[in-house]
Amino acid sequence: MRSFFKSISKVFAKEDLPSLIYLEILFGILISFWSVLIFIYITLQVTQRETIALDVEILRYVIGIRSEWITPFMRFFSFIGSEGTLFGAILIVILLSIRKHRKETFIFSVILIIGLIATMLLKESYAIPRPNIDPLHAETTYSYPSGHAMNSLLFYSTLSLFVYHFTKSKLKALLSLTFTAVLIGLIGFSRVYLGVHYPSDVVAGYLAGLWLFVTIILVDKTLQYFKLIRETPKGN
Repeated sequence: MRSFFKSISKVFAKEDLPSLIYLEILFGILISFWSVLIFIYITLQVTQRETIALDVEILRYVIGIRSEWITPFMRFFSFIGSEGTLFGAILIVILLSIRKHRKETFIFSVILIIGLIATMLLKESYAIPRPNIDPLHAETTYSYPSGHAMNSLLFYSTLSLFVYHFTKSKLKALLSLTFTAVLIGLIGFSRVYLGVHYPSDVVAGYLAGLWLFVTIILVDKTLQYFKLIRETPKGN
């Protein structure tokens, strides 16, 4: 038992980097599996209109708390989940390119591009209309899943990952993760508040974004793992 805990402590102390990456891969597989499984379940419920009563009830409740001072904040959070995300992504790609972080630039670009493509394909596949209960502005695309939820999770989660990657500070990573979680939550809530999404759209967007994020990182971690295994001298 003591040797087991000693081995685990070595892994998390990064004395055994391949084993640490292996654990990260296993954990990522679990997250990826459950996120896509729950997304499929919610999608089946939505397409069979099993969620519509609850969706409308929650939507009406959220609309009921609207006020003149809250609405500008919700518009702001909605903005940074779409146009703000796009503008920020361009700046970050330029910055990473200037600093010659080629791998990070590639991963960041791939995550965002796949997110945008997935959003369009999923919306067109399900073709679910937007809510029509006092929306505060008009939207021309379909409702399910929420592109704001999906792409804000991809964008801000990647930024949070990069904070730890570049600083190696657990405290900064924790603060960044906390801030990111709150921000992503507010962006999703703003879409319901503005009356342009059902709650199920937002939840599905988060799940789809989580699956894409984790899966892409899994691919990178898997490549790292096999590279380390090849480079590790036999007998070590």
